[in-house]
Amino acid sequence: MKRRIAAVATAAAAALLSFLPTNASAATHTKCPSGSLCLQLHYNSYWGGSSTAFTHSVSNFGDYTFLSSGAGQGLTVKNNAASASLLDYPANHSNAAIFFRSGYGGACDFFYGHGEGSFTEAWRLGPTYNENASFYFTKGGPPSGSNCATWR
Repeated sequence: MKRRIAAVATAAAAALLSFLPTNASAATHTKCPSGSLCLQLHYNSYWGGSSTAFTHSVSNFGDYTFLSSGAGQGLTVKNNAASASLLDYPANHSNAAIFFRSGYGGACDFFYGHGEGSFTEAWRLGPTYNENASFYFTKGGPPSGSNCATWR
């Protein structure tokens, strides 16, 4: 009887876990989708290694991993990104800020969007090189009072 209860409990737990989101489903893109506002982070400098693309702001990269093939695949994005690209389109015309701390704090790398369907890129991040914890999209400029490198 105890074995049967344990087997049923194990099966129920497995079924429940199958419905919870995983890191891979939280960041759904390996590259920026055409036509969307998107920040793509890369594990290596010069846009190399594994990458993950974000179409929404993230207050803590700890729940996300690098998704594409290459060096860094499966590792957490938090404190592991070396380079980045912002893809912006006319309908969006937004900017992005990558922060040193979770919750959008500390030094940052700030990307100006051009609204032309082109990338603004940093071959090697500045203050957030391998120390990146969060990011957000914004219509405004760099956060006041913070130490931000700017990319145009």
